[in-house]
Amino acid sequence: MIISICNNLKTLSVLRIVNNIIDIIKISVPILLIFVLIFKLIKAITSDDTNSLEKVKKTAISNILAAVIIFLIPSLIKIVVNITFPNSEYTKCINNSSLERINSIALTDTNERIQQLKYTLSNIEYHDIVSDLKYLSDEDKYTKKEELDELYKSVVVMSSIKNIKKGDRDKYNQIAQYINNLNDEIVKNTLQTALNKYYNSSLITYDVIKPNPNENVIRSEETDTLKVYITKADTYYLTRIWVENANEQLNKEDSPEYGRRRYKPKELLQNAINNNNRQSELLIGFNASGFYLKDIYDDSSVRHYSGFNQTSVGTLVITNGKVVRNYYERGDIITWFITGINSDNEMVVFEDKKMSLTNPTEKKEWADSIINSGVRNTLTFAAPVILDGQKTNYTDKNSRMPSSNSSKRPLQLICQINANNFALFTTSGETRNTAIDLFMDLGCKTAVNLDGGGSIALLYKSSSSTQVETIIGNQRALSEVAYFSQ
Repeated sequence: MIISICNNLKTLSVLRIVNNIIDIIKISVPILLIFVLIFKLIKAITSDDTNSLEKVKKTAISNILAAVIIFLIPSLIKIVVNITFPNSEYTKCINNSSLERINSIALTDTNERIQQLKYTLSNIEYHDIVSDLKYLSDEDKYTKKEELDELYKSVVVMSSIKNIKKGDRDKYNQIAQYINNLNDEIVKNTLQTALNKYYNSSLITYDVIKPNPNENVIRSEETDTLKVYITKADTYYLTRIWVENANEQLNKEDSPEYGRRRYKPKELLQNAINNNNRQSELLIGFNASGFYLKDIYDDSSVRHYSGFNQTSVGTLVITNGKVVRNYYERGDIITWFITGINSDNEMVVFEDKKMSLTNPTEKKEWADSIINSGVRNTLTFAAPVILDGQKTNYTDKNSRMPSSNSSKRPLQLICQINANNFALFTTSGETRNTAIDLFMDLGCKTAVNLDGGGSIALLYKSSSSTQVETIIGNQRALSEVAYFSQ
């Protein structure tokens, strides 16, 4: 979440160290001046020079005055700033940098994150919280560590649920018994929902939808958990994808210099392979969200908050289960549509409502509805072209799509047919209507328009190669790339 810098625990810890250094200086320097003065007096008294004592007396007042000024300056500056700018960011930083205030902010933050953890039971979130316990007082640290240790048992159970084998009734009964004995209703509901989903979904798998015999298949590979078929028509590529667990197998790779520099999608996908030891896996990659760029793309948003520059668009950004951005402030932020795959393996689309909502509680509830749905990765760009198996008619300026679907241009669209089958439409020059009609024929339930133009990219890596192949696109540097993995 993007919060005030003066509520950031790392920032406050640094400020506290700076304040401690200032305190040492304002005490030690006056003491040093006084010792120097005493030394001079002793030397003058013991000296045979009758004028030396008079010289020391003349400088004594200025030394004492300097010591008093050095001691009082930091306090006077703080008083003046508090009176003149009572609500400034600087004042907030200074007031929040005390050990007691840091502990208070850390405790509030920890309590909120533990509460959120109960809805996700994410192993990554758990370890992030544990690593930040260092900001708490010893007493609070001990109390929260006990609470987290107890909660970790349920985090482990959540991992077991996600790995449950088909028809493993004994494992199901064991987990169900654990859930039944829980006292925390939120954790109990989170685990029960996951158990119902994963155990039931482990029994239901949709058949692979393969290309027709007359289609031109240029790349294909099948593994137990991922099957990819890329076909080439005259003006577009159609990629059919079958995944065992879409929510878990859809991943993203952000720029290693997120917010400072963008990379070509192929480079980002190669980073994902190297960083996650996927050299022997089958992967299919594609461009994900649009991006902000100073003076070019949504510059008003960048001017409102410079941290948006060269990052993914939208007020909520999630990458591999981690909330990268959850922005609450009002400002000139353009509406986007957020797409993701929830914990039920359904592709869902949310219209970014934060800028139209004025109540902070409503904004938080809106963001939490996406986070708590289990969406691990957000793909943010234009409005959906198909919802519930029906064509949509988004044409207004906030839909991020032009009014015409019949003009030819570079496009990238993704659709979901069922829990296991997806399709990508990639072209350097075709109409959106062509893609929509093709998706309708395939039986797509949901389809969205991803960033097009120079951003399109269709990337392929077979399990027998360690290198990514560009099928089409890869012309523009992006802030992130999406991919399905084994």
